[in-house]
Amino acid sequence: MKQRIVILGGGLAASFMAARCALRGHKVTIIDDQHPNSASRVAAGLFNIITGRFGALSWLGPQLLEEIQAFFSQAAFSELQSHLHYAPIYRPFKTIEGYNKWIGRSVAPIFQDIVQFYEQPQHPHLLHNEMGGIMIQPCGWADTGRLLRGFEEVLTRDFDVQYVAREIPYTAFDLEKKTISLEKEPYAFDHVIFAEGYRMIHNPWLKDVRIIPNKGEILLLHAPSWKLPFVLSRKVYLVHIGDDQYVCGSTYRNQFETTEPTEEGKAEILSHLAKAVKKPFDVVGHWAGIRPTTPNRRPIAGSLPNHPQVHVLGGFGTKGMLLAPFTSRLLDQLIFEGIDEIPKEAHLDRFFS
Repeated sequence: MKQRIVILGGGLAASFMAARCALRGHKVTIIDDQHPNSASRVAAGLFNIITGRFGALSWLGPQLLEEIQAFFSQAAFSELQSHLHYAPIYRPFKTIEGYNKWIGRSVAPIFQDIVQFYEQPQHPHLLHNEMGGIMIQPCGWADTGRLLRGFEEVLTRDFDVQYVAREIPYTAFDLEKKTISLEKEPYAFDHVIFAEGYRMIHNPWLKDVRIIPNKGEILLLHAPSWKLPFVLSRKVYLVHIGDDQYVCGSTYRNQFETTEPTEEGKAEILSHLAKAVKKPFDVVGHWAGIRPTTPNRRPIAGSLPNHPQVHVLGGFGTKGMLLAPFTSRLLDQLIFEGIDEIPKEAHLDRFFS
């Protein structure tokens, strides 16, 4: 039966969720004020499954990559693949301890198809990587800005999804009556999905959900002499987006006074970049976004215990492109099939138990 779905939010979580609801034939409305500090709108869109200070395999890493491929292989959304760029990610060794660790780790069965060990420096004329590094193979990046616009085009054109570009106060929602009060008459819904990113901290129904806003600043660089053939990850990342331009970031701050870019953030990125590359470049852009992180660094998916028609999707932190396809599928199954396969460490229930 066709149901009326309202999704609050306009980033990756909302877009993937809207796509799955639309594929089922439901009537979908996306409400989003297109806030400029949305992490999805400014992120580099990396999907990398070897992350963290010590280079650990990401939670459910290979499964998450498979989910990305499965989603975009669907005929309805295959045209969006043009916004995905599969590329290796090179992670130089910074210490002899890291070098020694990866000598053995790179041949372990769990890493054999993921990581290639390089003992010799790569592109030494450009990069500081005297001890070599590891090349992470089945990863890449997405042009998230274009991807979000592509989602909107496909969903409005092929599925009649409605986009409402405005802010609607929480007081307009009546969860018991399943309505939203607008200027003319109440808009009725069967399900509402909160996929608001870090702004969930203001949601009165999610007071028990622990969201930690994390600010990240990013630079846009112009460097004609670099010709970098892979994504670089060395404290900061470098993503070649074409036309001799590179996205470089990011800072990670849980405490911040402004959501705008700062000179302090720019200086921090440039300091790390000086330790990674040798050749000159120009800074041609600078922006900031606020990521929604959680205490256990796991996403959030599930339905509110006292409001089974209200659902939550988010908490992706720095891994929106990696997590959104997978978690949106699990929430879709929960809502429309009654199948709950959401891992307990990512389940919304963890905040209400």
